[in-house]
Amino acid sequence: MQTRKERIQNDKRKKMKASGMTAASTVFAAVIASAGFSASAKEAYALTGFYKVKQGDTLYKISREHDMTVNELKAVNRLKSDTIHPGQTLEVRTERHTEEPFNNETAIYTVVPGDTLWGIAKRYRMNINDLKTLNKLKSDMVLINQKMIIKGDISKTKAIITGAADNFTVEFKNGNDYFTLKVPYGTAQSYQKMSGKEILVVYKDDALINVQ
Repeated sequence: MQTRKERIQNDKRKKMKASGMTAASTVFAAVIASAGFSASAKEAYALTGFYKVKQGDTLYKISREHDMTVNELKAVNRLKSDTIHPGQTLEVRTERHTEEPFNNETAIYTVVPGDTLWGIAKRYRMNINDLKTLNKLKSDMVLINQKMIIKGDISKTKAIITGAADNFTVEFKNGNDYFTLKVPYGTAQSYQKMSGKEILVVYKDDALINVQ
C-alpha cells in the first residue's frame, strides 16, 4: 500500500504530464474568454467607492461606517499612519454581497491573509483583468474575507479529507481514489484539523475553491 507521500508524488507527476498536454488548448481558451463573457452568477463581491474625509473623521469611524477594519482601510489606501485630513479621498467598501452563484461555471472563493489578486488569478488560471471585471474591482487590492467569483470549469465532489500534504496541498479520498488540491500557502493545516470528515469539495483544475 502506498504511503500518503508516495500518493502525492505520483499525483503531482500525473498533473505535470497532463498540464503539458493541455497547454495549447488552455492558451486558446484564454483568448476566447478574453473576448468577453456574460454575467452568470449573482453578485458576490465587495463593491468599492470613494469617501471624502470630513472634519472630525477618524479612520476608526470611517471603517465602521463602511464595514471594514482600520487595517483594511489603511492597506487599501496605502496609509502608513492613522493620520487623515479633511478633503482627503479614501477608497472604501460601499456594499458587501455574499450570495452563492447559481450555475456550475462559477464558485465563490474567500480571500485569506497573504492573498493577492495576481496570486488568486494564477491559482485559478484566470486572466487577471477578467477576474477584476467579473468581480467589479476598481483596483488590484483585495481584502481578507472578501468574496471573489471564480469562473471556469468548476468541479464538485463529495470526499473525505485525509490531511495536509504540505503547506499548500491537501489530500482527499473519494471511494478508493486519492487526489490532492492546492490551497493558499499556510492554510493546509486548517484542513488537517478536519481530517476524516466528509465534505463537498468545490475546485477548479487542481486548486481548491471552498468546502461545504
